[in-house]
Amino acid sequence: MAHLLAFFQGFADSSFARLFTEMQVLPIILFVLGIIFCAVEMFIPGFGFFGISGVILIVAGIVVRFIQDGDLLMLLYMILIAFLLLFLMFFVLSRAIRKGRLGKTAIFSVDSSVAEDKTEGTRDFAFLVGQTGVTETILRPVGKATFGGEVIDVVAREGFIDKGEKVTCISTEGQRVVVVPCQTKNKQRR
Repeated sequence: MAHLLAFFQGFADSSFARLFTEMQVLPIILFVLGIIFCAVEMFIPGFGFFGISGVILIVAGIVVRFIQDGDLLMLLYMILIAFLLLFLMFFVLSRAIRKGRLGKTAIFSVDSSVAEDKTEGTRDFAFLVGQTGVTETILRPVGKATFGGEVIDVVAREGFIDKGEKVTCISTEGQRVVVVPCQTKNKQRR
């Protein structure tokens, strides 16, 4: 038992132990705020403001501590230890998010997959050229028309077209379907 007490007494007298027992308040506050900012960056997606600020605060806390003592070699060791601990924290949290219970929470479970029949953005509407449809809404000049039982967003080439009128598709440009009224005379309404 005496050997154990002697060991702890020797540890308490060492310069490493004095780092944590004789610290001023400012370096501790900077270091803790830095850790908190880095943790916030893990949970709030953004531009890295909290992460970068957290790293800066951690380094500032360590630097302020060692500027007070003037021990630069210990400063380098502590910065290295801080970065290793920061890396370890990010690794553990990211693993917990991916595989653990934390990853199953609503904030981290984003299902970006969409059923293929629901993705209208990938369709080619070239097959509509020359087909006739009926407007479902007033085209001012944009609206909806039904072609072959399917409602599609369309654009009137010129003017407005009333709801329920027959239209013909004259061209497509990607997702843009351009229509004109089927009548021989061109109606324009405002």
